[in-house]
Amino acid sequence: MCKYIASKLTLLSKMLIMDISVAAAVLILSVGLAARYSIDTMENGLIDNLFNVAQLLANNQEVKVDLAAGRLSPKLEKYLDAALANLRDIDVISIADLNSSRLYHPDKTLIGKKFVGGDEGPALSGQNYHSKAVGTLGYQNRYFYPVYNDQGSQIGFVHVSMLMTNLDALRSGVLGVHLKTLALGFVVFTILLVFLSTSIKRSLLGYEPAQIVKIFLQRQEVIDSLEEGLLAIDDKGSIILVNSAAQKILDLGARPFLGEDVDVISPGLKLKESLSGSKAYNINLVIDQVNAIYDKLPLNSRGRLVGALAIIRDRSELTRMAESLTGFNHLLDALRANTHEFKNQLHVILGLLRGREYAEAERYIVQNGQSEGEALTTIANNIENRTLGALVLGKINQCHELGARMNLSSESKIPRHSRFLSTKSLITIVGNLVGNALEAIVEAERQRAPELADEAPREISLLIHEDDKALIITVDDTGVGCSAEEIAQMTVPGYTTKGQGHGQGLSLIRAVVDAAKGQMTIDSEKGVGTTMELVFREPRNRRGDISQGEGP
Repeated sequence: MCKYIASKLTLLSKMLIMDISVAAAVLILSVGLAARYSIDTMENGLIDNLFNVAQLLANNQEVKVDLAAGRLSPKLEKYLDAALANLRDIDVISIADLNSSRLYHPDKTLIGKKFVGGDEGPALSGQNYHSKAVGTLGYQNRYFYPVYNDQGSQIGFVHVSMLMTNLDALRSGVLGVHLKTLALGFVVFTILLVFLSTSIKRSLLGYEPAQIVKIFLQRQEVIDSLEEGLLAIDDKGSIILVNSAAQKILDLGARPFLGEDVDVISPGLKLKESLSGSKAYNINLVIDQVNAIYDKLPLNSRGRLVGALAIIRDRSELTRMAESLTGFNHLLDALRANTHEFKNQLHVILGLLRGREYAEAERYIVQNGQSEGEALTTIANNIENRTLGALVLGKINQCHELGARMNLSSESKIPRHSRFLSTKSLITIVGNLVGNALEAIVEAERQRAPELADEAPREISLLIHEDDKALIITVDDTGVGCSAEEIAQMTVPGYTTKGQGHGQGLSLIRAVVDAAKGQMTIDSEKGVGTTMELVFREPRNRRGDISQGEGP
């Protein structure tokens, strides 16, 4: 029955019932505590008042003199009667000797009789204290104080009390004031809660909770059914929405992320940049084996920036194809160069043999074997990554074809699986670096005067070395060189001095370096050459490895 009634109540009714119940409980508790505190404070004040009066009388010289004489003078009796009449919170004053015989009492018929209550014992032994007991006039709130003569000997005690009936009346008065406060507060709270509940319902556009839940679930189903990933943040950078597609594309797992900082969950998105109002489209993002393209947009409400939204599209298959093509392009160049160089050597040997120049043929074979032997030995022994080794060998032959010499440092060494970069990233970097260096040498040769062409060095030096601490890749060439302005523009996508269709190599290298948190140093001089050094010190976690696009 209660569930049925609850289901029929509107949001306003439920909120009013709940809020009024809470307000009533809070008011009752607070007013009850306040009343308890006020009553305790009042009672403590009354006890202090009883103590002050008892102490004052016990130290009064006339009281001491009369108590020592065994009877009170009319003057003192009149003084005590007047004090009782004027003291609002004092109902009884008694003065008794050490035999508990009263020398003074408001009821004159009780003077000379024994003190009643049974709680006067400690006062006869010199103690002052507070107690509650039933006296001749009823239940009393009492205070006792011993009386001493001038020689320091106790001669009696003073008793001051207030009837508990009068104390109860005071309590009722205090409680009544608090009850009135409670009633007034309840009325005020009820009026405020009615206005608050009405305002809340108006802000919810008149929807009931069940309708809001239904709409939320429907929209969540629509959002989760999208192939595009949606990730939204508020103006502080905390995640407020992430759909299933975004969790899958970004490889976030199934745990909830609402309220967490987006830079901690997915730093590669750099979504906080859109909180400045900027927009960006078709940004490449590679996470593990998933390649994504995403847009990031600011979110505005009534002209005010309230957050940012990332729309993420999974392009993993296309990216894998592009990455595969990038690697194969370099490897195909290497295979072509190897095949071409091998054919050239065979043609030379065949010509020498047909001319019966056997000694020259032998010398040629030995010479070529020695010139390539050092590089082949380094590749075979130190470059354990065979794909990278094939690329380096191909680049050596490609340089030879173009009249340049490529020296592979004997200190080069890299394991089969690098701790710092994937094979695709290694091929992207080495292929583009050596390719750019070779093009710089060709351009330098084109710019030189013909009479100086034979004297100009045409060399490329390559070092690839990895140990437990770092991966270092260095390429040094004797090419055309670059100015400081050109170096500053080198990593801008599309910038090139080589014409249409070029200009992506260095931007691809920069993407790998940034993703792997590496360092890239460019040292170049016009007409002398260029040295590029890449250092990677942070082991890859297989979640931010970028290898995009094709080589030059």
